[in-house]
Amino acid sequence: MKRNDIPFRRHWLYYLVLKYGVIAVAIVVTLYTIFRLYRG
Repeated sequence: MKRNDIPFRRHWLYYLVLKYGVIAVAIVVTLYTIFRLYRG
């Protein structure tokens, strides 16, 4: 990803951290939910 692809260039680092943070949280919540469903 280039800096020019980001909507607001001044805060591109925060944008990347937030983006990957949201993805990581979604994966963790999904795995936790699957674990809870199959464990009983």
